[in-house]
Amino acid sequence: MIEMQTLGVRTAQPKFSLLIDDSQTLTYLELLKCTAPLALIDVQTLSASHYQQFKNVFVTQNKAVSEPQFEEIASLVDFIPGATTSQMMVALGTISKKNALGGIVALVAYTVPGAMILTILGYIYSKYPDPRDLNILVFLAIQGIKSSTVALILQLLISMAAKSINNKMHIALSVLSAALFVAYQQPYVLILTMMMGGIITIMVEYDAENTIGRRTFVKEQTATPAIVNDPKLINKKNSHKISQLLGNKSLHLYSVILLLLLYLNSKYQSLILDITLSFYNIGTFMIGGTPITLPFMYAETVLNPLYINADAFWLGFGLAAALPGPYLNFAIFLGTHSMGIYGGICCWVAIFVPSILQIWGLLPHWSNLRKNVYLQKFKEGVISVAIGFLATAVYYGWVDACKYDLSTATVISFLSLVYVSLLNFNSPAVLTLGAALFIIRYLALWYYRELDPVIF
Repeated sequence: MIEMQTLGVRTAQPKFSLLIDDSQTLTYLELLKCTAPLALIDVQTLSASHYQQFKNVFVTQNKAVSEPQFEEIASLVDFIPGATTSQMMVALGTISKKNALGGIVALVAYTVPGAMILTILGYIYSKYPDPRDLNILVFLAIQGIKSSTVALILQLLISMAAKSINNKMHIALSVLSAALFVAYQQPYVLILTMMMGGIITIMVEYDAENTIGRRTFVKEQTATPAIVNDPKLINKKNSHKISQLLGNKSLHLYSVILLLLLYLNSKYQSLILDITLSFYNIGTFMIGGTPITLPFMYAETVLNPLYINADAFWLGFGLAAALPGPYLNFAIFLGTHSMGIYGGICCWVAIFVPSILQIWGLLPHWSNLRKNVYLQKFKEGVISVAIGFLATAVYYGWVDACKYDLSTATVISFLSLVYVSLLNFNSPAVLTLGAALFIIRYLALWYYRELDPVIF
């Protein structure tokens, strides 16, 4: 399921620490029972938020996480880089089990069902380099899915733009970044443009007058009080928080893994190492939510002829949108299609690891991060740039969908946008309708109008 840029977090800031107080400690079996249903039935509309689902399971039903803790986590994952719902699942699992392994167990239970299906589909589809070699009905269904996928990305773009584009400068950054993506389709150009967008936003929008006389660039907000001096909490058995030690170790481990991948990639000429490093970097720069990874994945895979073709890329995106679990499962489809099951697992692990380490590493520092005006403005600029990249991805997706039939693909894309935006159809329903409409269109040409379509 596609993850939204935000999780529908309330603007009010909770006034509690992340220390575990009276919340229950779940067993691993109970934790699996909590997360597995989310993975199996998580097929919402594109604009739906996972916020309420997670809250019902962990706060209301199982009382494994307190409401203030949940609000803290939700506000953090909406702010930092990484996969929003995946990071939230890791944090909730960690607090529910009161150890780091609980976070891993929760994430695995949430992601594996969808990832297994995408692995099988990616492996099967890799056997057909030319989709026209497939069964005729399967081929037509794939064209319909790709046409509907354009609408899903466009609806996501509209939703993100409505939330994040607030002034003329944001519009200018989006337009400029879209032009740069078309002119220079290189991953490092995308990263540099996002960084520059954040810096420009700080320079232009930040009111320097408000910082006079301050030691740090901090908004005047109510600080989150630490509850560490309450003896009832300190002495309570199983009392725990995502500690500074875990946070520091996580950030150090992230750096070690990155350096190791860089070293191995320079020492050994391996496509698997190369694409693993690429997906590790993609997982790192997901500022604004997982939809931002789409243009990065496109630049890293489709524009590199050694990896994957555009047909498989957009089909994989549509399947990931329709299947349960996080959108980042898309990585395992791409890796499996280009390099087999082993390559798919490497890509899948590589794109999730940065998000896991980021949530563990930054959660202990959230009370300070949330008040930094520079970081807030930087993120606004980065998201504005990323929206431009996403707009370009919509165009490339539409071009690929229209490769065989411009008029039919365009009409189906428009109808799918109506389904998902106005009628609130969920993603599987939209993609199924797209596939059915494409098949019906050509069956009508063949059997009723006795025409021989030239789609092949």
